[in-house]
Amino acid sequence: MNRTDITEEIELIIEAGDAEDALDLARRLSRQGDTAWAVDVRRSVTRGALDRHILRAFARKIDQPAIQLDLDLLGRLADADEGLRALLAAEAATPLADRRERNARQWTMQQRYQERVTTYNEQVEHVNRERGRAHNKAQAAAVRAKTCTECFQVPAASGACGC
Repeated sequence: MNRTDITEEIELIIEAGDAEDALDLARRLSRQGDTAWAVDVRRSVTRGALDRHILRAFARKIDQPAIQLDLDLLGRLADADEGLRALLAAEAATPLADRRERNARQWTMQQRYQERVTTYNEQVEHVNRERGRAHNKAQAAAVRAKTCTECFQVPAASGACGC
């Protein structure tokens, strides 16, 4: 059975069929080797009752094409393949000394970048550390202001402390 035939039969079962019709379709699909579809149809039957919503969702799922072909994407992939092959051919034609020089330049640029990142991260850490200290001092001052100086307890909501 093809997708269209299965979809039409499912629509008939949804409109006028019962659980036994869905189970019969599941058996036929299983015999043909479409076990994944057979399982989905079988799941629409629970304790002898047909769940038409599940069956309708399955019909919509199989009605959609499995793979949507994008010809533009295929063209771009072919262009990328040609570009990569040309780049590899140019790389192979480059003398070894030139490749070594280019690799050394790239390595140096990467090291400079890493140094800049490390410096930036250190500066950010310093700023965050200072902000954290300021926040902790403010929080400690707020707690000290609330704490009784005689019994060192924070007064209850009524204003009574442990003194």
